[in-house]
Amino acid sequence: MISQDLLDILRCPLDPSKTRLRVQEDHLECERCALRFLIKDGFPVLVVEEAGLPAGCESIGQLPCQREPKTVGAANVK
Repeated sequence: MISQDLLDILRCPLDPSKTRLRVQEDHLECERCALRFLIKDGFPVLVVEEAGLPAGCESIGQLPCQREPKTVGAANVK
């Protein structure tokens, strides 16, 4: 089990400034894009290439956090 203190600081590596992870059975799930990170031996594996994609998504580039333009200050970066 992951402690609440650790869960409070963990973020999705694809968009760490805006996302939190929630516990779902044997994995952590990004609240924004639903990417699933396994928990192995009590430790979350936050490696994007090893994460499970949500239903209907065939690649990391199709995730909502990857399709939306990133905002830097007041300018949009595409």
